[in-house]
Amino acid sequence: MSLHSLRYQSTIVAPIAEEDMRAMLVKARAFNAANQISGMLLYRDGQFVQVLEGEEATIRILYDKILCDPRHTNMQMLEDAPLNHRKFASWTMAYRS
Repeated sequence: MSLHSLRYQSTIVAPIAEEDMRAMLVKARAFNAANQISGMLLYRDGQFVQVLEGEEATIRILYDKILCDPRHTNMQMLEDAPLNHRKFASWTMAYRS
């Protein structure tokens, strides 16, 4: 397995309600657990920063889906690199607002 990390920043198109954010996190955590993806999500003032860690092909497929998500705009790749070890190994999706 080729361990990889992607980190991006994006702007949310419309404000997100806290219950919608919780629902999104439940879905993301289940998907990530099933696909051996770890990472974290930060959200503040309409901006997301997310780190995804996992098998490179799986991470790239997920990132392509995120790129097509109409809730995001102004996507900027901040990191795209191989990893020696996971930084967020115990988190399927840590979250801070």
